[in-house]
Amino acid sequence: MRMPVHLSPRIAITAAVIFIAATAGAISLVGSAGAVPTVRQAGPVSCGLGTLQGTYLFAATGSLVSSTGTATPFAFSGHETYNGAGGVQGVLTSSNDGTIARGTTFTGTYTVAADCTGALTVMVNGSAAHYDLYIAPSGNNFTYTQTDPGVVLGATEQRAT
Repeated sequence: MRMPVHLSPRIAITAAVIFIAATAGAISLVGSAGAVPTVRQAGPVSCGLGTLQGTYLFAATGSLVSSTGTATPFAFSGHETYNGAGGVQGVLTSSNDGTIARGTTFTGTYTVAADCTGALTVMVNGSAAHYDLYIAPSGNNFTYTQTDPGVVLGATEQRAT
């Protein structure tokens, strides 16, 4: 049976320092060989209306919350096309507490700030819905939260074209 080796605190600390130095040296060698990517500081982000352009696919689930606190579930999915100049139009299928509506069309307007945040207002069946947008600088995807009272909804969209 092997007996455990007991090192003095001074030897244990020295051994740890040597191990750390050797590990750091190995990491440095790997990094100099190009295996570890160099982290670069990102340049300033700048978005505008044209950041959102093309057709995006979406799917979301949420709840309508009444003044008494009763939550009614809903879901919707579809596609919408942003024109790059502040206009959007699309079509969706929805389920509101199990009641299905297909082929619902909508139009809307949007804004995009330089920091890649934005706002969207959509008119569906004569009612306005409002959203805060958080957009990837490439415009390939974004997240949103509906900001109308009594609605709990957050989702993402991906550019399809």
